[in-house]
Amino acid sequence: MRTVERQSAAVGDAEVSALTAGKGPPVVLLHGIPTGAAVWERVLVRLAHAGYQGLAPDLPGYGRTRLPPTADHSLAGSARLIADWLADRGSAPAWIVGHDSGGAVAQIMAVRHPSSVGRLTLTNAIADGWWPAPRARFAKAVSRVGGYRAATRLGLVPNPVMRWQIRRAFADAAAADGIDAVLWDGKCRDPAGRAAFERHLVALTPRDTAQVTVGLGELAVPCQLVWGADDPFQPWRGPGRGLEELLPSPAVAILEACGHFTPWECPQGLVDAMLTWAEGT
Repeated sequence: MRTVERQSAAVGDAEVSALTAGKGPPVVLLHGIPTGAAVWERVLVRLAHAGYQGLAPDLPGYGRTRLPPTADHSLAGSARLIADWLADRGSAPAWIVGHDSGGAVAQIMAVRHPSSVGRLTLTNAIADGWWPAPRARFAKAVSRVGGYRAATRLGLVPNPVMRWQIRRAFADAAAADGIDAVLWDGKCRDPAGRAAFERHLVALTPRDTAQVTVGLGELAVPCQLVWGADDPFQPWRGPGRGLEELLPSPAVAILEACGHFTPWECPQGLVDAMLTWAEGT
C-alpha cells in the first residue's frame, strides 16, 4: 500500500492538488520556490508514522494545482486559496509548516486567515523585505515579457548555472541527487505548467510579506523556527534572526550540516524538531 497519495479538489474556480499521507491531526506543508509538493515526500512519510495527517499542496504556479490565467498567483493569493481549501476540507485550524516562499504563505495565513492556523513552523523561510534575491528579480523581469516560457522551450531552463546554484544550497551536494524532477519537470516540460509558473513569477512581490510583518508579533498561536545552519540563500543571521525578533517567543531549532532545502536534505531532523516542540507545547 502506498504511503503517499495525491488528491485533487475544486476550490472555487481553482483545482488544488496535494500529496497526502497518514491520519490524525492535520499538518499542512507549504513548499517554496522553485520546488513543489514533492519536496515534502520524506517528511510526509515520517509524519504519517508519527500519527499525523500530512497535507502538501502544490501552490499556485506549481505542480498540478491549476488556476484560471487571470486568477491571483501571488503569495497572498496562495494564502487565501489554501485557507479556503482547508475550510472546505474541514481541516482548519491546522499546523502550518512553510519552507522558503511557502513560509511567506504561512505567515500571511497566520495574520490574515487566523482561523486556518493552529500552530506555525517556519523553516528557512523568506520574510519581510529580505527577498527576492537578484536571480529571482531577474526571473520576474524576464517573465513579464514571456521570457521564462521562451527560455524553457529553447532548453535554456534548467541550465548548468541553475543546477550549480541549487547544489550549493545543500550542506552535502550529494543530498541534491534526485531533486531535479521536483524542481523542473512540471515547470519546463509541461506547457500549462510553464505558463502557470511564469504567472507566479510575475506576481511575486515582497509587499505581500512586508504588509504582514507587524501582525506577526501579535500572533496568538505557538510559533517555531527550524533552520538549516548552512543556508546560503536564507541564512539564519538574516531572515532567521529577523523572524525570531518578529514572532512572539518562537521556539528555535538549528539543524547542523543542513542547507536551504531542509525538507529534502534533513527530513528526519526537521520532523524530530517539530515533534519535540509539539510534545512540549
